Amino acid sequence: MQVLRWFVVVGSVFLLVPLAHAQSFTFQVEHEHALRNCRGTLIIAPERIEYQTSEKRDARIWEYVEIRQITVVSPVEMELATYEDQKRMAGRDRIFKFRLLEGRITPEVSALLLEKTTHPLVTSVPPQCEGEPQFAIPVKHLHTFGGCSGTLKVYADRVVFESQTDSRFWRYSDIQNFSQSERFRFEIISYENGVGGPKAYNFQLREELPATAYDYVWARVFPSKLRSDHRLAQPGGSQTMLSKCPVTER
Repeated sequence: MQVLRWFVVVGSVFLLVPLAHAQSFTFQVEHEHALRNCRGTLIIAPERIEYQTSEKRDARIWEYVEIRQITVVSPVEMELATYEDQKRMAGRDRIFKFRLLEGRITPEVSALLLEKTTHPLVTSVPPQCEGEPQFAIPVKHLHTFGGCSGTLKVYADRVVFESQTDSRFWRYSDIQNFSQSERFRFEIISYENGVGGPKAYNFQLREELPATAYDYVWARVFPSKLRSDHRLAQPGGSQTMLSKCPVTER
């Protein structure tokens, strides 16, 4: 009898695992138009994102491969840049903008989007991640006009900018390049679509960035290049960097 109960408990656990991964999120939203907005239901599911509305011409079902970029603008705003042409806009890709009428986009929603999207996720609501940062530097994120203060955190698998108003999250595979052109300046160029090309994030450093932090990020943004340099280098060359900046697979 006890053996039977054990199998029942274990079986229940295995049944619960896929259910947890299959969680969907439903929000009542307003869909922004140039003249007249409409309302409906936005469903974020593991298989797709769906917008249900009585305005049949606006109803959509997208698989994640059909979305060029997902942007969580704020806990109550989301944009979906699709591959759908806008004939009135010379064929420009159509962007669907939604504002939540109730509820908020949580780190759990961002985690689902991060797992399912085939493109970089642009989110001001970072998913909750375990582990302590290897480096944390107080910074000012420069905007077109002014900026905002926060902390730039470097982890083994990601870089995060934490701020009360303008947080951002990048996997290393989402970073196209980065640079430190000045002693107290740090720039991240992401694969996010910006105006005229990839978007750049510029930070003023309030403290000096340790040299090891730059090497740490470099080894993770360009792991294949690091391995190539190591193979071509003479003994005592790149081996020092490798021992200082272990490479982790992305």
